[in-house]
Parts: sequence; C-alpha cells; structure tokens
Amino acid sequence: MKAFVGLMMLAGFTAAHAGAAADLSKSDLKYMNESAQGLMSEVKLGALAEQRAGDEGVKNYGRQMVADHGKDLKELQALAAQKKVKLPDTVSGEQGREAARLEKLSGKDFDREYVKYEAKDHKDDIKEQKEEMKKTSDPDLKRFAGKELETVTRHKQAVDALQASIK
Repeated sequence: MKAFVGLMMLAGFTAAHAGAAADLSKSDLKYMNESAQGLMSEVKLGALAEQRAGDEGVKNYGRQMVADHGKDLKELQALAAQKKVKLPDTVSGEQGREAARLEKLSGKDFDREYVKYEAKDHKDDIKEQKEEMKKTSDPDLKRFAGKELETVTRHKQAVDALQASIK
C-alpha cells in the first residue's frame, strides 16, 4: 500500500511539473519531494522532542534537528523555486503516522521510541543521499545531497550515542 501511495503521489507530482522542471529526471523530482517531506518531518519530530523528552540529551538532539533540518528545508525550497518545482507542504505517509504515534508518548517512553526511530531514519537517509549523489546529473542536487549526507551522518553518530546512553 505504501508503495502504491508513493507511486500515485509521484505520478501526480511529476505530471504537474513535467513542463516546469523538464531538465530534472523523475528520480530527481522524487528525491526533492521525499527530501522535503523528510525534512519537514525531522523539524516536527525535533520540536516534539523538545516538548516531550525526559532526557536532556534527547531534548538537545531535537533542538539540533529543528535547527539543522529547518535550515536544510529552506535551502531545498530555494533550490526548488529556482528549478520551478513545487514541493509538498505537509508530511504524509509513514512520517505522519510516526509523528502521531510519538505525540502520545512522553518522558522515557518518548525518549526510547524517538531515538530508535531517528537511528533507523538517519541510517536510511545516509543511503538515500549517497544514491542521489550517484544518480543525479544535476550539479545543484548533487551538491545539496552531499551537504545532506554530511548532516545526516553527523546526526546518525549523535543519535547512536544517545541510544547507547538511554538504554
């Protein structure tokens, strides 16, 4: 079901933007779309961590997510405007469900589940940034993916340390 929804979103997204972003591949458009949603999700979950976490380290990690991914989202939005690509403005799918699940937790329960999610998510993000850097022929997207790879690698190291400390 997740793949079907993703394909439907991508089909609508690419059809609506085929003329405006003709120089970008379908893969690049998909990357931009998913990156926007991922960055919005990180900002939302980071803010949630600031409010609900019991551990000060988890709260600080959440603040860092808001700062870093908020900045990255603005950069992606500027790049999208330059390339005449309309990005989504809401989080959907798995990320939206994860936010709804975490909103019900607080304290140690929140800490454990948030850090677990972040560790897996940033592992996946590292893989996605590497793939985009290999696939894209667009120098701007390659540069953005490279910067994102540095950011998510740093975040993965931080969340791994957090995960070890809160067990």
